[in-house]
Amino acid sequence: MIDYAALGQAIDIVFQLNTLLWLLVGISVGIGVGAMPGLQASTAVALMLPLTFTMPLGSALGLLIGLYKGAIFGGSISAISFSTPGTPEAAATVFDGYKLMRAGKGRKALLTALYSSITADLASDVLTIMIAPMLAIVALKFGPAERFWVMMLAITLIGSLSGDHLAKGLFSAAFGLFIGTIGTDPIGAISRNTFGLWWLSDGIPFPPMLIGVFAMAMVFNELLNPPMIDAAKDQARKLAENLLKKSEGLSAREFFRCWKEISIGFGVGSFVGLLPGLGATAGAFLSYAVARYASPSKGIGSGKIEGIAAAEAGNNATVGPTLVPLLAFGIPGSATAALIGGALVLQGATPSPRMFELFPHVIYALFIILIVGNIANLGLGRIFAFAYAKIGEVPKQYLIPVIGIMAIVGSYVYEENPYHVLLMLIFGLVGLVFRLCKIPEAPMVITFLLAPLAEENIRRALLIGGGDWVATLMNSPISIALAVLSLGSIVFSARVRVYQRIAEMRASELGDLRE
Repeated sequence: MIDYAALGQAIDIVFQLNTLLWLLVGISVGIGVGAMPGLQASTAVALMLPLTFTMPLGSALGLLIGLYKGAIFGGSISAISFSTPGTPEAAATVFDGYKLMRAGKGRKALLTALYSSITADLASDVLTIMIAPMLAIVALKFGPAERFWVMMLAITLIGSLSGDHLAKGLFSAAFGLFIGTIGTDPIGAISRNTFGLWWLSDGIPFPPMLIGVFAMAMVFNELLNPPMIDAAKDQARKLAENLLKKSEGLSAREFFRCWKEISIGFGVGSFVGLLPGLGATAGAFLSYAVARYASPSKGIGSGKIEGIAAAEAGNNATVGPTLVPLLAFGIPGSATAALIGGALVLQGATPSPRMFELFPHVIYALFIILIVGNIANLGLGRIFAFAYAKIGEVPKQYLIPVIGIMAIVGSYVYEENPYHVLLMLIFGLVGLVFRLCKIPEAPMVITFLLAPLAEENIRRALLIGGGDWVATLMNSPISIALAVLSLGSIVFSARVRVYQRIAEMRASELGDLRE
């Protein structure tokens, strides 16, 4: 049922000059960040998060949602122009996008990416608005034990579905749970896991940790790999610029010809977005693979706009649905959703099943910004896409120091505490180790946020159940089903990886026999 008073309040929040201006700023910066190879949507949101500390609700949501939407689309710009995806989400776009660029159809490729992104993003946002309230109603009927198992299911999904190695994903999730327990015990008010450091008694603050893991880790990684001048790449960039000036546009007939691939991207991407931990990269590759399988006669992979449409629709369709677990259960669906959840907490609106009851105006404002953001993304994408295609030429020796300075300043201004800068640097090193060892960071970030909620619910459930673990955790069919699903997600993921390894070994043996 629609709360018209809250809806009116949300409309007043969104359609203010400051909110709309910050939305435009977020999308503009997001597109630019996405076009820079090596940066990600989560990096942009983490760097800009400190700006929201003193902002009103509408401006904060406008900036962060704008950054998210803009960066996901922006990755396609460098993927098409330079065969270098600006973000991991745009990696599948390279297969057809760069071939079209080399064929003199760069403008057509960029416009296909833009229109496919906006179409799928808008459709998935509508789906989000329809699904999130219904899931929240169901979630309200969950007791502490059921909520604990929902979080355990999310953690196992995040750990088992993130990255190529099950053990690495689960390690990342476990590490996030550990650092989430640092601080003061919520029941006994006793310091724990603080290593005797008084400035850890309140726990690890979220913004410095996020900035360190995503932004500073990238700076450290680039310092280990100094940028080299690649003459061939410079020639490719010059060729890309020339082709952009001469290339043909995209006709309406050509765009509507891609309806099947966009529909596949919307369906697959929305489903992937609803599952915590998979993210836009998985959405793009799965959509691309399904579209290629569904239309073998179209030659996807040889430089076709249908391939771009499937990949870009797939990654952008995850943007809205990845917020559904956050709004319905308080569980972030991705690292960027975790950042947005952190911003909501700082605004005094903690994501939970009761958020629809306690803060309906915040929910409505978020939904409206999601829709308005697509319109703004379409307009700004048309204006800036071809200009931002040249941002990839910014030398890293100039870009990396700026990011490092922003990370230090952003960590300090959070609470003007120098120890937060130290924490940010420590987690920058942690993020660097994760990158070098190819351990996914998203499970750590999300489980760090879930740890206090999971502990609170299991403590509450044990108090209600009189301390009997079995009776407390298996007190209903829902709890039993969620526990089985949690275990099943790990077993299923392990079996899939075993079959993949067997298939790879057989393929290698067949290759050796043919030789």
